Amino acid sequence: MKFSIAFLFSFFYSLMVFAQEKPSLEAVRTDEAIKIDGIIDEAAWQAAPIGADFTNLQPVPGVKPAQKTEVRVLYNDRGFYVSAMLYDASPDSILAELTERDDLGNTDWFAISLDPYNSGQNGFAFLTTPADVQFDSQYSTQGEDSNWDAVWVSKSARLANGWSVEYFIPYSAIRFPKTNEQEWTINFVRNVQRNREKSFWTEIDPNIDGYLNQCGKLTGIRNVKAPVRIQATPFLAAYGLKSRQAEAGQAATGSSITGGMDLKVGLSDAFTLDMTLIPDFGEARSDDQVLNLGPFEQRFDEQRAFFTEGTELFNKGGFFYSRRVGGRNHFAGAPGREILEGETVVDNPQRAKLYNATKISGRTAGGTGIGFFNAVEQANYATIRNLEGEERRVLTNPLTNYNVAVVDQNLKNNSSLTLINTNVMREGEATDANVTGLLFDIHNNANKYAIRGKLGLSQRFLPEETSRGHVAELSLRKISGNWTWSLFAGEESDTYDPNDLGILFSNNSRRFSGQLSYNHREPFLNGYFLNGGTGFSSAYESLYTNEFTESLAEVWVYGQTKHFWNVNFWSEMSLSDQYDYFEPRVPGRVLRNPGFRNLGGWIGTDSRKAVRLSMNANTNGYFGADRSDLYMNINARWRLSDRLSLNAFTFRGREKNEVGYVNRQQVELPDGGQRTDVFMGQRDVTSVEAGFSGKYSFTANMTLNLRVRHYWSGVSYNDFFLLGEEGNLKYTDYENNHDQDFDAFNVDLIYRWRFAPGSDIFFIYKSNVTDFDLTRAEGYGKSFNDLWQDTPRNSSISLKMVYWLDYASLVK
Repeated sequence: MKFSIAFLFSFFYSLMVFAQEKPSLEAVRTDEAIKIDGIIDEAAWQAAPIGADFTNLQPVPGVKPAQKTEVRVLYNDRGFYVSAMLYDASPDSILAELTERDDLGNTDWFAISLDPYNSGQNGFAFLTTPADVQFDSQYSTQGEDSNWDAVWVSKSARLANGWSVEYFIPYSAIRFPKTNEQEWTINFVRNVQRNREKSFWTEIDPNIDGYLNQCGKLTGIRNVKAPVRIQATPFLAAYGLKSRQAEAGQAATGSSITGGMDLKVGLSDAFTLDMTLIPDFGEARSDDQVLNLGPFEQRFDEQRAFFTEGTELFNKGGFFYSRRVGGRNHFAGAPGREILEGETVVDNPQRAKLYNATKISGRTAGGTGIGFFNAVEQANYATIRNLEGEERRVLTNPLTNYNVAVVDQNLKNNSSLTLINTNVMREGEATDANVTGLLFDIHNNANKYAIRGKLGLSQRFLPEETSRGHVAELSLRKISGNWTWSLFAGEESDTYDPNDLGILFSNNSRRFSGQLSYNHREPFLNGYFLNGGTGFSSAYESLYTNEFTESLAEVWVYGQTKHFWNVNFWSEMSLSDQYDYFEPRVPGRVLRNPGFRNLGGWIGTDSRKAVRLSMNANTNGYFGADRSDLYMNINARWRLSDRLSLNAFTFRGREKNEVGYVNRQQVELPDGGQRTDVFMGQRDVTSVEAGFSGKYSFTANMTLNLRVRHYWSGVSYNDFFLLGEEGNLKYTDYENNHDQDFDAFNVDLIYRWRFAPGSDIFFIYKSNVTDFDLTRAEGYGKSFNDLWQDTPRNSSISLKMVYWLDYASLVK
């Protein structure tokens, strides 16, 4: 009976939570010119209704904040205004670190969240700090995308009783339905950093799934129209380059000037076309290269602005990996296969260049999101020279067209249905590819349970055949409440291959898993912890063809102390030996590894302090084997002032007696057949990564950022084995030298000045040095010293100016 009463109480409580009336705030039309100076002194503000009565989400949900906040909204035919009076009993204690745009430091802030289509899933956020640092982002079912940028105006003012802020957000910065009277989902958020107090105008219950679906309403905006949205961002960039090859005395210098333009056109009130013509991504941060000993490629984060901003529709389901576009040449290894005796490769570009890239995206008033992406890569060639000086060209990348098309429908109760297609077409006889996926996320009326699924079909059109494969996933989840859980089943066929425009490390898999977690969001243990939780998960995995691979179980616990330290500890264990069908690099062969147990933890000190430390460490032990792994990284941040901060980081990994692929050879059998012998190596792998970064902010619109990174990995082989048919290791007389040593050193120095709305000047210095030795594994110190001898290095200095032109601003 007790269980039944508790269940009924929980059920009716969840209904009441979702049925309760959301607060509403009315916007007032004004013809008065509002000066955006942070001082709320215009008469129009006094006529606007006040939004107040904020409620905390952090550190303790549901309580009233210590400081009072008042907000008002005005509008005219060009956009809408927001003012906030943020009272503070200790104005001298307001924190206001000066940082780069979209990079929040140790600071108070005020934000608005906006969902003009009332979807509960998609919206915008606009945030500013007492130091006038702006932050904006887009919300979607994929999370928050801070790479999205809009042009808007804000200004704050420090007062004797707190601080105040004014916004002007033009209608060209957002999308809204074409109706006479607007009713938008809205919320206002305030963060008081010294208390880590985050409060909301509309109360947010952390035990309810979703954010925008819990927000209030903005009414009163009438008879406004979306402006003509045509924005162009032409750029001009000048480069100076210097390259030194491995041979002493060989150095080359060069220079170039390039220009192009990004174009943004509003096709309707909801849809926008984005295009980049002759793109340049010189300001993107250098990739973090590592030594990759595994059977799969290294995944790199996207750093290019065009491919990170507003791509939430295209990224659904993980079918689109934007680094394929303008990435490594399709046939980058072709010269090595086609080179003749006496010939040398004199030029072989490793990356394909883009002619252009285009995005069209938006969402209708009915909640239908539509997206289309297209990019065209130019054909690339390697140049090969023979002993007579004659040159010929070998195709390394055909003319390539990339396409992504998405239709995403919002449904009731924060549910959604998505259809996505990716397509790659290459000139000539090179492989074409097509992937089609269907995603669904269905919630019940109380937004407490969800059924989520993914279906996908891949097709690769080879010169002589077509290869097809599929992926299928289904999960049942409890998504709201202190207790949450999930059950998952999924598979990828052995022929599923989305890698022409997506990324998948291994297909041919089948997985069943379950997870149970408890999140306690109120203080406990006499208030020592502000929140915390624990959880358990387990998984069973096999190949799609049903060969068992591994079985795992994991448990974790986390918490935040009253001093705002964060701790997280976990343990994972395999419940049997592991069977790896990919490391041998030969279809049908398997490597049998012993089961393992993992212990790990993470701890981070209070981020409000001038010095913050965080450390992560975990270790693996293997059952019945003299084999172990140990990984540790430490980060230290020192905020010297509100303008200057430094960050140092270091990582060390040690894998003792790790077993991995070395070589293979074909053996002729007496009956005329062939056998493939696979050799595995038992090796010690040591990796060290160290570096530091620093930033200095001259103003909210002028910053200098430095990042220096050094990575080293050394591999020493202890023994070699022949891989048995059952995955066991057999002794062999194989004795080749496979020790190796890899170094990478990068410097990125970027000065950025936003001299006008949406317009920037960049001054960029980049340098990279790499050294890959396939004959020995030196120690860290010796290898670092050798890095500065006769190793290949490249450096560049560039100056880039980007200027934003807006049709609505020019004709107003």
